[in-house]
Order: sequence, then structure tokens, then C-alpha cells
Amino acid sequence: MSELVFYVNGKKIVEKNPSPTTLLADVLRYKLKLTGTKVSCGEGGCGSCTVMVSWFDRSTSKILHYSVNACIVPICLLHGLAVTTVEAVGSTKTRLHELQERLVSGHGIQCGFCTPGMVMSMYALLRSNPVPTELQIEHALKGNLCRCTGYRPILDAFRSFSKDSGCPMGDRCCRNKDKKNSSDVVENCNENKNESDMGKQELIFPSELQLSDVYDQQTLEFKSDEVTWLRPVCLKDLLLLKKQHPEALLAAGGTNVAFYLRNASREKPLVIIATTHITELRSFEENEDGFLVGAMTSMTLLENKLMSLIDKHSETKTRLYHSLLDALCLFGSPQIRNRATIGGSLATASRLADVNVLLLAAGSHVKIASTDGEREVKIHDFFTGKSTTCLKPNEVITDVLLPFSTQDEYCGFYKQSPRKDLTLADVNAGLLMEFEAKNSSTVKNAFFAFGGLSSMLAVAKKSSSFVIGRKLDGSLLNELMLSLANELDQFVSGDDAKSFKVAVAQGFMFKFFLKISHQRFPKLEFLRLFKEEERYLLSSQADLQQKHSGVQVYDIITNQSETDSVGQPVPHRYAKQCATGEAVFIDDILPSQGELYLTLVTSTKASAKILKIDPSKALAMKGVVGFLDHTSIISSNKTGLYLDEEIFATEKVDFVGQTIGAVVAESHEIARKAARAVVIEYEELQPITTIEDAISHNSFHSWPGDMGAINYGNVSKAFGSCDHVIEGELKVGSQEHFYMETNSVRVVPKGEDGEMDVYCGTQYGAGLQNLVASTLNVPCNKIYVHTKRMGGSFGGKEFRSYLITLPSALAAHKFNRPVRCALERRQDMQITGYRRAYLAKFKVGFNNNGKVMALDLDMYSNDGFHPEYSAGFMGQSLFYSDNCYAIPNIYVRGHLCKTNLPPTTAMRGAGVPQGLVICEYWMTRVAEFLKRPQHKIREVNMYRGGDVTFISVPIEDSLRRCFEEVLKQSDYEHALVNIENFNRQSTFLKKGISVIPIKFSPGLPPSWYKAGAVVNVYLDGSVLLYHGGVESGQGLHTKMIQIASRVLGVSIDKIHISETCTGIIPNSATTGGSSGADLNGAAILDACNQLMARLKPIKDSNPDGKWEDWIKTAIAQKINLSASGYYNRAISEDFDWKTGKGQPYGYYTYGSAVTQVEIDCLSGNYVILKVDIVMDVGKSLNPAIDVGQIEGAFVMGTGLYALEEHLFGANGHLETSGAGKYHIPTISSIPLEMNVSLLKDCGNPQAVYSSKGIGEPPLLLSNSVFFAIENAVIAARRQAGLSPDFAFNSPATTKQIQSACGLGPQHLLKSLVT
Repeated sequence: MSELVFYVNGKKIVEKNPSPTTLLADVLRYKLKLTGTKVSCGEGGCGSCTVMVSWFDRSTSKILHYSVNACIVPICLLHGLAVTTVEAVGSTKTRLHELQERLVSGHGIQCGFCTPGMVMSMYALLRSNPVPTELQIEHALKGNLCRCTGYRPILDAFRSFSKDSGCPMGDRCCRNKDKKNSSDVVENCNENKNESDMGKQELIFPSELQLSDVYDQQTLEFKSDEVTWLRPVCLKDLLLLKKQHPEALLAAGGTNVAFYLRNASREKPLVIIATTHITELRSFEENEDGFLVGAMTSMTLLENKLMSLIDKHSETKTRLYHSLLDALCLFGSPQIRNRATIGGSLATASRLADVNVLLLAAGSHVKIASTDGEREVKIHDFFTGKSTTCLKPNEVITDVLLPFSTQDEYCGFYKQSPRKDLTLADVNAGLLMEFEAKNSSTVKNAFFAFGGLSSMLAVAKKSSSFVIGRKLDGSLLNELMLSLANELDQFVSGDDAKSFKVAVAQGFMFKFFLKISHQRFPKLEFLRLFKEEERYLLSSQADLQQKHSGVQVYDIITNQSETDSVGQPVPHRYAKQCATGEAVFIDDILPSQGELYLTLVTSTKASAKILKIDPSKALAMKGVVGFLDHTSIISSNKTGLYLDEEIFATEKVDFVGQTIGAVVAESHEIARKAARAVVIEYEELQPITTIEDAISHNSFHSWPGDMGAINYGNVSKAFGSCDHVIEGELKVGSQEHFYMETNSVRVVPKGEDGEMDVYCGTQYGAGLQNLVASTLNVPCNKIYVHTKRMGGSFGGKEFRSYLITLPSALAAHKFNRPVRCALERRQDMQITGYRRAYLAKFKVGFNNNGKVMALDLDMYSNDGFHPEYSAGFMGQSLFYSDNCYAIPNIYVRGHLCKTNLPPTTAMRGAGVPQGLVICEYWMTRVAEFLKRPQHKIREVNMYRGGDVTFISVPIEDSLRRCFEEVLKQSDYEHALVNIENFNRQSTFLKKGISVIPIKFSPGLPPSWYKAGAVVNVYLDGSVLLYHGGVESGQGLHTKMIQIASRVLGVSIDKIHISETCTGIIPNSATTGGSSGADLNGAAILDACNQLMARLKPIKDSNPDGKWEDWIKTAIAQKINLSASGYYNRAISEDFDWKTGKGQPYGYYTYGSAVTQVEIDCLSGNYVILKVDIVMDVGKSLNPAIDVGQIEGAFVMGTGLYALEEHLFGANGHLETSGAGKYHIPTISSIPLEMNVSLLKDCGNPQAVYSSKGIGEPPLLLSNSVFFAIENAVIAARRQAGLSPDFAFNSPATTKQIQSACGLGPQHLLKSLVT
């Protein structure tokens, strides 16, 4: 049959001769126009594309619902299934689903791009389990990433559906007091949590699919030029097809098939055989040897079956199954586990597959079939080499035997990875040991398997044999550790991480040894274990899962008019649209007739001459319209912030990802495929890629004018009088923005006079407008840049949006048709810029009392090949080299390294995060040198209210108030004592605590300090606002509406913001620097005040009238009800770098954080136990939004300082590209407890209604995570007798933590009782 039938949101979809290369997300978005399903990573690694798939299981007569990643599901797998998208869950046009309502009211939405995926993951869980536990809810969301919120409000909103959730405030719950009389409101009480009417609006499963099995029994055949897709429905037919097509890929869950489909070509046609409906491969059989599992069994179904067997059988018999549950708990994501199969995992023979390494250790058997017959293979013989198995081309896996454990057999699974969820292992292990007889301590058999050490699964045969016949005691452990080190060292030869991987593997064995000792000989105490260590080292992964919680405290104004929403925790204005998938992002705009799609052709070399550009193969493809390169330029090929870059490279490329050309085609898919067909010939040159290379080659960008150094006081003289002087250095890694919506643009020629609409997710519309106009050689008044919203930006869409906009504008001009370009995630990460990496070299002089007297500091930044505002961002680093400390003598210098990497760009904090962590690093070194409590040294040096910084900015009392409040809120002194006591008793787990104060000045350079606004009032009294700022999830539009509501005295429901447009608000500053509310709020205030002045006579003559009455009267009197507001009062002045005079900042936002962590010295894994934050936000315009910004920024900063490795290779390619390799925080990464308080009784006369900018400052607080981790490492090294001087750079990855702790065999064995 060549007809595909499936259902989407209850509607029957019939596709005749569908292309096998088509993915579900493409059908939903481009054919069915269901754009609520987002595509962010394109590889099933972020959850934005999550939908629910339902099918009728005829073996159980039940409808099953599960979440999947639409971006990697081929539509050909959906025959006879039902798909539900976010559009069918709830709508603003009818009603929101209860879970959407709770997410909105719980402030769990910021940019909203990830929200539909979050909704669908939760929805799928509730359809399967209407009353889940809190841990089940957290587990269901582990496949969904969010870059904005920090996850806490999402969890709080969804956990209200849990059967075991309760208010964390106990007696202080908001339901136990009168909120109107309280100024201390706790936000996250779960009111009416059990009053859901879930089920009343659920989509009904299609009766056709339930009543008939006709689609289950149909064989399918679909063909395209590149792929043939076949689906048999019985094992016999499958084996015949495999004989006919021995090279065919088998698609079971299809989690890997999408990657093959994207690269399919006519030169090598691909045959795929779907095994989804072969019932013989989905069988289960329990026999005396174990549990026989069909190869088509999904990991989720396997998990459920194993739990049933564990309930049915004894603990001794199901030890392997317990370990398998540990492996499955950390396998991929819920969406992946719902599709991935055990047979597929084995067939890939991946060295990192968690299940494979455990089955190898357990001695599982694999059943194989072909037309020649059946055979059974021991799994030891199944894996034959690097990603290879013993499977013959015509064979398939049919079953896998999961053996029962014997009474004397023990097994364990262990995994170490950069991030707990959604991450492949650095190292994993399946370990098995069997003893002679009951109560015997003599080892009868052993098998130790490891993944991640080399290109294939590694079996420690010598060490496995070594323990056989030996007794389980301290002597065996001692010798086994040494044997394992020697044997595994050979597997990882040549690997830079050799010592780390071997040490982690030894740690696994050590934990396994403890586990066996505890289970088999609970009274045998030859090892000392602290109770917390015992809990951690001996527990399963499931037992270690912990819930997250938090409290948010802020003042609420209670005696306020209903029409005045300023200061109220109003939900994000467009949260409902985001929750329902109705919010329109750039690539969600429905295409118009004849619309074209553009894909960039970029350099694959870091430094090379271009010898030839040949697009002929691409142009020959059906659906390709044209190719652009430097010969297509109308005006100038120069572009960029300083016009020092080329739109299209001409003779030379200077970094990987530099634009050489662009393919224009009739679809995204065609354009992307054609772009890969363009041939570029190069003559390679030697690139410079690192800071060290740049220093050795003297490769630097020049500073403008006198910028580059600040010399305050007399450093040389001060060093001579200090009691102590220390020197050191610190490296700070770079960071990717990883906004959920990649850079996207749609350019529409208006058809006359050169006019053009540009729909782009950009922070700087006016700048982009100017670049487009100059590129097309038209005046700016004919280019209109529109931005409705962005799916996150964080600085990454401030300057470099032109990379896709200018080629798209040229294509739109050339072909006179709309053109759009939406970057794929990996290309976006390679070309659009990132946070700069730093190297700092410092010299600090201080006295015995801890007072720092002198700082000499050099900071080197890797700025890539072009200096996009590099001087400004390094200037920020220099300005914040003091953080919050009064240092009488400072000499700081910045160096802008020029390398063959893509240009860096703005990112949240813009140079301050690097400068601040460098300051805190040397401050920590001072405390450690003096052996004084770190918080005391910080307090000794901290500015006081009324002080002036070395760049002439006054300090407020709020700085010390935040610091003192957070020490009190966290009970810091008591916590410190507890941690010190813990560390004295615990060997393998260590805790750390750190308190960090911060200051940050929201704002832009004085020349950019301007904003415009237009406020229109219509006949019915409704109000339309325009301003120059853009909404990227920070709640800017919501705050602007609140400001207007106060001035105009109308409800926020009457006020609307449609978009930001250069045709209405010209010459706006960029939305950045946490200044959006300050600038645009002031402009709106001005416009609204003008309107109210015009309405004053009317209001005075009719004081009892309503708003609508006054407006009708005003219109009748021909009063202008459109007002243009403007703000241009700079609150700072340019800094004179030569004289050191000037005040570059108008005010500071202050905060302090206390972070407590626990590290596992054996693996490097860590848990953030608790974070307490006190933040001065002035008088908040919207405390819920401000708290959301604090939490989200803190979690993003946790990624910067303690998780995200952004690494380029020596060839200039980004090695950590894509969601699979670049690891932003997941739900499991956030603090177990996170408490946020807004400082009371503070204001700010320099901003609207005494508020303060808040988007960036909280990110700085998360360096407290870095220093808490470092303090835990210091404790580990101290106990191990290692030097207190060691390199510890940012980010504090698990690899660095484990290596720094230095717990090798000799230290592990010190725990033995002698």
C-alpha cells in the first residue's frame, strides 16, 4: 500500500505516496499549519517539538499515550496512530486547559518558545497518569529544555497536579491568612490544586483506530528519489525483505533514522524497513532463565515490565533488573525512551549506550533470525568491534534474554556524564560479581564492562579474572584498584582525559565493592562510611531522585486602585498565547504564495584562500531558484557594527562559518540540501584559535582612542607596603546563548518603490534597518523592521541578526518574492557569536587583616576575527574588576585577542560575568592564604553606602543590606559549621558553601540612552502602545502595559502592544543592558502624561464619568488621542580613559547569594543543595517577573560557571555543537531549594517608579556556585593531603571537579579500617 493514514488532533490525514524523508514536525508546521509545535534543536534534544502520540494496544485493549520529539519522527512511522498537538489541548478562543491555566498563573512562561513542548510533555503524562507523584512530574519534564525561567515556576505550576504536593510554607500558606492584610506574600502556594476539571475537554481517541485493526495489518511501501520505506507486518516478511535488501536500516523507534534521512542522497539510495507492527518482535516471555524481551520493546515499556517483575520476584532474583532501572533512569529523555527500543540499542553497538554495557556484564543472550534460520548468541560474542556486531546483513534481532540473578550474584550500573539528563556518558560501567555459595566471601565469577573509554565497549578481562577465587576484603579491593588502573589505562591511550576516565572507572568499582559488601555482609565493617555517604554510595538512581522547591518573598501593595497594576505580580501579558501555541514567532508566520527559502553556504575552514565557488550541482536540483555570492551585491559588500565584515566572502575566509554564499529554493528542505551540494575549493592557511596562540603571535585587535587600561592610585607603591603579595591566573570559558528560537528572518518586498518589510527576531531593529537599507542602496524610510517577540535572545540577536537578514533581503530584491531563513541549531551556534573566553593574570597585595591594598590585573579575551564591540565589553570587565570591594590602588588592563574563530558578540552581562568571577577568584585566594573565613574577608573589603567606586559611581546602602540579609536568611554561620562537621566525617562526599555580593549597572552607553513611544487611544477606550523595546521573554511589554495602566487609570485588559516596528518608532536604541524598562518605560510615561494633560479638562468637568465617556467626549471635541513620548536623559557620562574621570553608570542593582553544594569526589558529579538570594530591584514594577528574571538568570549563570563547555577545535570548528554536545542546565541541574527575596524599603529615583533593571544582574550571583564547588574541592584536597594550590578554572565541570579532588586508589583505600 502506498497510502499513509494517521490522525492529527482528531482529523484524519491521508497522504498518498508520502516522502519517506519527511518528518512529523515538517508536516505539522508546513502542511497542516500547526505552528504551535516548535523546532529548536532538530535532533530530539530539547523537547520544544514535543507532541503526544496515541495508539490502541490490542494486546491489552488499552489506549496508550506517550510524548515524542516531532523533529525526529518520520511520518511513515505514524500509520494508524493519532497525534495530538498543543493546539488541541486548549485555546484562548475557547478555553485553556487546566494545566495551561496553572502554567500561566504560576508565572512559568517567559519567552514562551519552549512552552508548548512543556505543555505537551505534561499533558501526555496526565493522559496516562491523571494523578502522578511530584517525582513523576519532574521525570516527565527532563526531556524539555528552558533557557529563560530556571524551571522552578514550571515545576511549581505542574506539581499542583501531584497527589503528594503540599504548600512548602506550612502554616504560612497563603490560604491560612488574609493576603490583603499581609505585605509578606509567598507566591507559590498551590490553591485549588485538586479542583481540576481535567478530562472534560480531552480529545477523544479516533474510534476508527480503536474498532478496526486494518491499519495494523497493512504492508506499506513509500518511495522518493533518495529513500525507499517498507513496512512488513510479520516476521516472515521482514526476513524476506532483509534478504532482498541486506543493506537496509531497520526503523523500530526511529530515534536515529531522522539523522540518516537528512543526509540521504541519490548517489546512495537508502532502504528503510519499519518493524513497528511485527507482533513477534513485541512479545514477552518469562522462563526459568529470565525474561525474554522482544527487540521492539521500547525503553519505557521495558521499564514498566521490569518494575512488575521486581514486585513479583525476590530482590535476589531481580538484581539485574534493579540495575537496568538505574540505567533506564538516565537513558536519554522520556521522549526518547518512549520510542527507543532495546533491539535498536544493541544493534547500534554504541560504546556509550547505557543499556548495552550492563547487558554485556550480565551475560545476556541475543536471539537472531534470518531466512536461513534462527540462532542464539551470547552477548559477549554479539559485539565484535567499533559500532559493529556479529549480525549478518540479512539478520535481525528478535529477542533479548534478561537473565534472572542468582542468590549469590550482584550487579551494578554506573554512569558519569557532563550533565545528569539528556547526555551521553563520559564513562559508564556494567559490573557483575558472583560468589561461591551462600554467605561465602569467595568470588566465583566476575565481569567488568566499561563504555566511553575507547572506540568500543571495553571489557576488563584481566581484572575480572583477577578477583576470581579471592575473598571479598580490603586486600582484594586494594589490589583490584591497582589492577584496574593498569588495565584500563591501555584502553584510553592518547585520550586527553585518560586520568579522569580511569579514575572515574575506579570510582565505579569502589562504589560497586561497597554495594556488594553492604548487601552481602551488612555486619562486615571493614569500610568506614559516614551515614550520608552510605545513602549516596549504596542507593540506586531512583532512590537518589530528589524534588525541587523554593520560596519567593516580596512586598505586595494592597491599597491600590484596580486600574493601577504597577507593583502587582501580573502574569506575562502573552503567556496564554504561548501556552496554547498561538504565539507567533518568526518562522511561524504563514508563508505567502511564491515564498522562497534561503540557506547560507559557509566556510568549513578557519583560515584559507577561496580558490573556487561552484554552485552548479545545487542549481541543478529541482526546486532551487538561485544562488547568491559576492557578485550578487547591489551596493557595498561591507557590513557589521564597524563595517569591517563582508556579507559574502570574496577572496579569503577567516573563520569557520563565515558566509560565502546563499542558496534560494522553494522549501527549507531543498535549500538546505542544495547548500550542502555547493563546492568550495580552498588553499588552507595556519589559523590562530586560542588566547595563548594570539599572545605568542602578538595577534590583537586595537583599542579605540585611549581605552584599554585604568590606573587608579599608585599600585607600585602600594605593593611595597603590603604585608603579603600573591599572584595567579584564571581561565573563564566561553558560553553559547542557546536561545530556544534560532535566528530567523522573513523579508517581504512590498512591490513598489523599493519598500520592504523585514520580520526578524532582533534586539536592535534600527541598526538592522540601516544595514538593510545600505545593502539595497535605498533610504531607511523604505525599510520597516518588525519584531513581535523573540524566543529568547540574551544578547545573541543584538548585532549579528544581519548575517541572515542581508542575504535574505538581497534575495527578496533579486527575485521580488518573500524570502525567509531560519537557521538550524548547529549552524546558528557556529556562526552567530557567543560569550568571550578570558584568561586573567593577577597580582594582589593585602595586609594581615585581610584588607586588599593593591590589584594589578591583565585580562585577555578571545574575540574572534572581528572586534564586534569587543572594546566596550572588555571595558565592562575592567569597570567591574573591583566587584563590590573598595581597593585603593588598581591597575587593570584589557587585551583583545584576534583569532580565527567566529566573532564573539553580546551576551547577558556583557563582559561583567568574566570580570566579576576573576575578582572573586583572587579574593578567595586572599582568604585561603590568610586561612580566614571567606565571607569575613569579603566583608572587610566591601564598599559602604556613600562610598564612590574607582570609576566614580556612588554606592548605596543596599549593597551591604543585601549581604547581611542573605547571611541571615541562609543562616550562614550555622550552615558553615554544619558543612565543616560534615566534611570532617565524610571522605567521598564533600560540601561547600559560598556567599557572593554583586553590583551591576543597567544601562547603555550615554549616546544610546534614548527611547520613543506612541500611545493611541481609540473610540471604544482601548489603548494601543508602541515603543522601541522588543519582547524576548523578559516581560518588557507587560511592564510597559502596567506603566500605562497606572498613568491612564485603565485596566491592563484595555491595553495592547502588537509589535515593535521601525516604521512607527524610529532610531531606537538596542534592547539590552537591562535598560529596556528604564528607557521605554520613561518614554511611555511621557506619552501617557501628555494624553492625561489633554484629557484633564474633560475629566474635571465630569469627575464621575468613566474612561470610555471621557474618550468619546475627547473625540467629539477633536482632541488628539495619539501621543508621541520621548526620553533622552542620560544618567551617566562618558568615561575618560586617559584621565580616569567620568561616571559611566547611573546606578547599580545589588544582590547577594549564598550557595551550598555537595560534590561526589569519585565522579565529579555535584548537587546544588540550596541557594538563598536577596536582590535589590528598587520598587519592582512586577515582582513576579523580576523573581522570574532572577531565577532564570541564576540558572543560566550556573551553566556558565559550572556546566557549559563551549569548545573550539584547533581547526576552528565548534566541537560542542548542537543540543547533544552543548549542555545547558536541565531540571536536574537547578538547586534543590531556591529561595528568592526582594529587598524591602528601597527605591531608585533614576528610573520609572523607582524600579531597577534586573535582566542581567542575577546571573552574576551564580558564580557562588563555582566557589561553593571550589570550597568543597578544597575540603577534599585538604583531607587527602594534597596541595592547597591547584588550577581550578571556570566552568567547574564534573571532569575538573573529579580531577581536582585527586581521589585516586591510594586515597580511596585510606578509608579502610586497619
